[in-house]
Amino acid sequence: MRPPLGSPWAWLPPATALALLALLLATGGNQPVFLALNHAGHAVPPLLWLHLTMFGDGAVALALVLPCIRRLPHCFWAALAAAVFAALWTQVTKQFIDLPRPLAALPLDQFYQAGPAYRRVSFPSGHAAAAFAIAGIWVMGVEGKRLLRALALLLAALVGLSRIMVGVHWPADVLWGMLGGWLGAGLGLALQGRRCWRSSGVAGWLAGLVLAAVAASLLVSRHIGIPEVLPAQRLVGGVCLLWGGREMARMLPQLRRRRTRSPPQHKAAPLEEGVDG
Repeated sequence: MRPPLGSPWAWLPPATALALLALLLATGGNQPVFLALNHAGHAVPPLLWLHLTMFGDGAVALALVLPCIRRLPHCFWAALAAAVFAALWTQVTKQFIDLPRPLAALPLDQFYQAGPAYRRVSFPSGHAAAAFAIAGIWVMGVEGKRLLRALALLLAALVGLSRIMVGVHWPADVLWGMLGGWLGAGLGLALQGRRCWRSSGVAGWLAGLVLAAVAASLLVSRHIGIPEVLPAQRLVGGVCLLWGGREMARMLPQLRRRRTRSPPQHKAAPLEEGVDG
C-alpha cells in the first residue's frame, strides 16, 4: 500500500524534523541543545538510555522485521527497501560531511558519554535513521491501531534522543537521520504498493533466511560495544529468531504448493470426422 500523504501521520514527523533542523542551524544551537539534553538525561538511569540506543542498531532493527514476514508481507518488503534507502542516506551523507563527534569537540567532563568512543563522522545518526524507518513502516503502513502507531513513533523518538543522552551524536545528526529513515519508509511503502511483492515465494523465503541469520548473530555478536545491553540484545535476537522461524514454517505448505503447481494442460482439438490427416 502507498502511504497516505495527506495524513498528519505521514507528513508531520518529517516536517517537524526539518523545522527543528532549520531552527538549530539558524540559531547555532546544535551544541547548547546537545549539552542541555545530555545533562537533563541524567535524571533517568543511564541503563535505560543504553537499552533504548540498542534498538537503533541496524542488526537489531532488521531482526525486528522478521516476525512480520507472513502476517504483514507489505511491511516486510517495505522495511527491507527502507533499510537500503536509510543506509544509503546515512553513508552517503557521512562521505560528504565529516562532522566531529561530541567527544572530539568537547571536554569529557562537560557531558556524559557511554559506549564506544567515536570521534568522527557524526552526521547523521544511523541509529535514528533505522529507528524511524521501522517506525515509519508501522505508522504509515498499518491502518487503525492509533495507540500502537503513536507508541512506535514515541519509541523511535526516544531511540534518537538516546544518541544524545549517551553522548555520541549532536541533535542535528538525529534530526537528519530521522528525516532519512522516514523518507525511506515512505519510499519503501510506495514501491511495495506498485510491485505488490509476496513473501510466500522463494524470494520471500530467501529474504527471511537472511534476516534469520541476522537475528541469530545477535545471540553471539558484541558489535554494539555496550556490555550492559548484551542480555537484552540476545533476548531480542532469540525472540525474533523463534517467532520469525515459526512464521516461516507456517509458510512452507504454501511455498510447496507454489513450487509443485503445474501449468494448465491444453487439450488438443479433436480432428473432424472425414478429414484425412
